[in-house]
Amino acid sequence: MKKTGLVYLLAALVLSAAAMLLRSLELSTAIDADGLAVFRPVTAVLIALTLLTAAVLVLCARRSCGGRSAFTEDYRSLGLPGVVWSAACLLAQLYGAWLLFREWKTGSDVLSLILALLAGLAGAGWLCLRLGEWREKVPRASRFLAGALVTLFYGVWLVVYYRDEAPNPALLLTVYGFLALCACTAAACCFTGGVVGRMKPGKTLVFCGLALYLSLVALVRSEPTAFRLFWTVAAVQFAHSAVMLLSPLDKPDPEEAPAEETPEETEAPASQEAEEE
Repeated sequence: MKKTGLVYLLAALVLSAAAMLLRSLELSTAIDADGLAVFRPVTAVLIALTLLTAAVLVLCARRSCGGRSAFTEDYRSLGLPGVVWSAACLLAQLYGAWLLFREWKTGSDVLSLILALLAGLAGAGWLCLRLGEWREKVPRASRFLAGALVTLFYGVWLVVYYRDEAPNPALLLTVYGFLALCACTAAACCFTGGVVGRMKPGKTLVFCGLALYLSLVALVRSEPTAFRLFWTVAAVQFAHSAVMLLSPLDKPDPEEAPAEETPEETEAPASQEAEEE
């Protein structure tokens, strides 16, 4: 991995950890007894950190992938470990889906049932994508369908989240979750398009970094338990995706690699001198 790629990943993780601490402090001090938001300096610091993170991710992505235009040039599998933790993510998604299904049975609306079904399918979709990246034997149509299910899951979750949290007068409690779901949907859409070579790696890196950062911020004191599981899976999967995009950057581009001289080219002048003599 190039130095710029390493800085990208470390910056995303360090800034995410700092943002989680600030978010926890904000939720402890910036909400009054009536549940209304009260401005505190920590709120401004967290907003500034979020804007700084976005700028750092864009800068690092441009430096890492600025000269690469094809998605598939940079996409590399992490092998069996990626498949293993994607299988663990599938179990987490299924458990979260079961929790949402129980909530639906107690009187929730049909959107909760749809989100529960899509959660399980999205977990299977992530696993299918990782298997396809590892073995390259999964048909492209299947990988495209898997990516579409992941994108649909985050899109429907965005609708459910907005429906549940829009009446909340404290915007501070919901804004980062809303932004995180927008970033997750965009990043999943990038990978779905990447299956057929329709997305540039630089843009994909930016969305993956934002999805990682905002998912971890939204994870702080989130409710219900199913959503905490989904935030965790999103952070793991998009961090994994960013590493896969950054992993081949230590290899020189074919155009920049020096051309090796063939034996015929080196021996040709000697043979010509012998003929002249």
